[in-house]
Amino acid sequence: MNSYLKMSQAVLSKSRQPLTAREILDAAYRLQLVPDHLFGKTQHKTLHARLCEDILHNRRASLFARTAPGRFSLASRLEAGGSKSEYVAPQRSYQLKQFDVLCADRQELDSALQGGTGLVDFPSIAKQFRRQVPLRIAEKDSRLVHLRLLVMICSSRGLLTLAAMDGSEFGSGRAIGLLGFLRGSDADLFSHEPYGIDLAARRTIAEQSSASVRRIHELTRSQPGRALRCIRITDSQGRDNSVVLFVQYQCERPEEFVRFFPANRAPRWTRVPAEINDTSTLERVSSRFVELAADGAVAIA
Repeated sequence: MNSYLKMSQAVLSKSRQPLTAREILDAAYRLQLVPDHLFGKTQHKTLHARLCEDILHNRRASLFARTAPGRFSLASRLEAGGSKSEYVAPQRSYQLKQFDVLCADRQELDSALQGGTGLVDFPSIAKQFRRQVPLRIAEKDSRLVHLRLLVMICSSRGLLTLAAMDGSEFGSGRAIGLLGFLRGSDADLFSHEPYGIDLAARRTIAEQSSASVRRIHELTRSQPGRALRCIRITDSQGRDNSVVLFVQYQCERPEEFVRFFPANRAPRWTRVPAEINDTSTLERVSSRFVELAADGAVAIA
């Protein structure tokens, strides 16, 4: 184990409260746990980075867990009820929007859609999305429309619903899935389908949960042979610059899987559309999907 992680484990095992990286380092110096070969002016930043990397790469297998932004505890204390619930940190790349997304020219896409506002078979417009543009630019360029994903997880208990992520461009409210992006890097020579949609969907689940790679790959794609459907959506700022693809997965362990999502997003299984009494409580993409499901235009596996 990395020296910073060993030091953190020793300090956190003696602490009853979650600590920041700076507090862990201060305690380690008081307890004389800092090895001689560790030095530098910003050791607390290095320590914070090592803890974040360990949680990101090892997920449920990590010895550590976040309980709030910048605060860490031993995962065993969470399991024993000794600390507050785990906090799943947003991906830094999401915050900075430093990745490429697949985009289409607005005029060409409008021509291909021929004024349609309902569900569209994605293969009929897929060839329009041939440009890769950084998200932070694509969102501001009125000449472009970029691809999004709504990843829905179904089980015998219904559809996974949860609160929309903070700052979502489609507004607040509950969501019937996980909104993600189709990145330019999702498809490569080894992808078994164009655009790397399955990889993008499973990556979206990983970025918004603490589920392990093994648990995520246990999910089965619902009706993978059926043509993908999508819809044009206007965001909460009135920008008509997104096409959202609907992708569904089947979960065989609903009681376990729902616990992988942070408590502040209030995850639960919901019968859709039967248990959705008011679509105004949903964010925009989910609201539109539920309306289509209620009309029989789209089915939930």
